[in-house]
Amino acid sequence: MPLKINSFIGLRPIKKLLSTIVSSSFDNLSDKEIKRASRNTNWNFLNILSPKILFPNYSEKQLTKYVRDYLKSMIDNKVLFRDEVPNYYIYKLSKNSKTQYGIIASIEITKQSQKLILPHEETFIAKEKAILRNLELTKTQVGPVYLSYENKNDLILLYKRYAKIKPEYFFISEGGTKHSLWATKNDKDRKDIHKALAKIKKLYIADGHHRFAAVTKLLNRVKNKNIKSIPLLAALFDHSSVNILSYNRLVKLKDNNPEEILHLIKKSFPNLKYSKFKKPNTKGEVMIFICRKWFTFNLLKTTSSTDNSKSTDIDLINKLIINKICRIKKNEYKNHISFLPGKLNYKDLEKKVKNNKTSIGFFVCPMTMHEIMSISNKNAIVPQKSTYFDPKLIDGLVNLEMKL
Repeated sequence: MPLKINSFIGLRPIKKLLSTIVSSSFDNLSDKEIKRASRNTNWNFLNILSPKILFPNYSEKQLTKYVRDYLKSMIDNKVLFRDEVPNYYIYKLSKNSKTQYGIIASIEITKQSQKLILPHEETFIAKEKAILRNLELTKTQVGPVYLSYENKNDLILLYKRYAKIKPEYFFISEGGTKHSLWATKNDKDRKDIHKALAKIKKLYIADGHHRFAAVTKLLNRVKNKNIKSIPLLAALFDHSSVNILSYNRLVKLKDNNPEEILHLIKKSFPNLKYSKFKKPNTKGEVMIFICRKWFTFNLLKTTSSTDNSKSTDIDLINKLIINKICRIKKNEYKNHISFLPGKLNYKDLEKKVKNNKTSIGFFVCPMTMHEIMSISNKNAIVPQKSTYFDPKLIDGLVNLEMKL
C-alpha cells in the first residue's frame, strides 16, 4: 500500500496571539523551560501538552478535565479557528543564513503504511505513554512529526512563488529560528503538491519518534471501533535540506576517578592525544574533556579486534568506553548519562565538567542524513539522543483534529 499524503482542515491560532500560543517543541524542553514559557500568558499549548509539569499536585482525573476544558475553551473563545477547506501548508525555517522549505500535511497511518515511515532512534517508553494519553484525551495532534524523504519532486518553483508572498504567520522562536507559514491559496496549488508528494515511496523520521510511536499505538487501541486508519500530522522536508548537529554525552562516573579512566582509554585508543578543541567532522572522531583538558582520538582506531566500522559513534562510545571502561551498564544510564545538544558549544560542556556536575564530556561528530537513512533501511536503530536536528519545528502553528 503506497503512502497517502493528504491535505487537511487545520486548527490554527489567531495571528494576534500567535507568539503566546505556540511553543518550542515540548519534547525538547526541560520542565523549567516549560514552566517559564507558559508563565504570564492566558493561552499556550503547553497547558495541553505538559499539564503534569505545570500542575504536579493534580490527580489524573483533574488533569484529564483540565486538558479537555482548556482545549475546548481555546476553540470557544475563538483563540483557535478551523480552516474552511482542506489545505496543505508551506513551512519555511530560517536560521544562521540557512533556509529550508517543507510541507505540513496529513499522512494516513494504517497497519501497512506505517512500515513505510522508518525510525532510526530508540524511544523512551514513559514519553510515548504520556503523548498517547494526551492524544486519547484531546483527539488532537499539536505539532507535527518531522519527516524527510529522498525522492525528487517539483516543489521548488512553488516554494519560490510563495516566498514572494507575505506569510500568514511569522514567528521567531527562542534560539533565533524564523518560522514562516502559508496556507495554500487555490486548488491548483493543492493538486500540484498532492501530485508531487504522491511520488514519495518512503519517509524517514528526523524528529518526533515518540509522537509517531504514540500514533501507531493509538491505531492499535482503536481497532475495536472498526477504525482502520489514523491521520498523522507531519512536516515533510527533502533530505538535502535537513541540518543535523551532534548530540554529545556527559558521563558521571561511579567509583572510578577521571585519571584512571583516562589511562584506560589511552590503552584502548593509542591514538589519543592532548589537543585544543576542534569540532569533529569525520565519522569516528571524538573530542573528550577529562581531567580538565581536551583530548582527541578516533573510535575506529582501537586495540579491539572487532570491526566497528558499521557501528555509529554513539554506539561505540557506549560499548567501548561507558560500558567496558567506565563499567556503567545500560540499565544504569539514567543515573550516569546526560545529554548536551550540538546547539550548545564546547564551552558549555567544559563548564558542566569543571563544576563537577559530571565527570567526562564527549563531543562527537554529527551523523549524516545518508547514515540515518541507511540505518533505517536496515530496520536498525541507534541509541536515544543520537541526533539533534536544527532548526527545530514549532508546536501549535497548525494542528490536526482526529475523528476517533
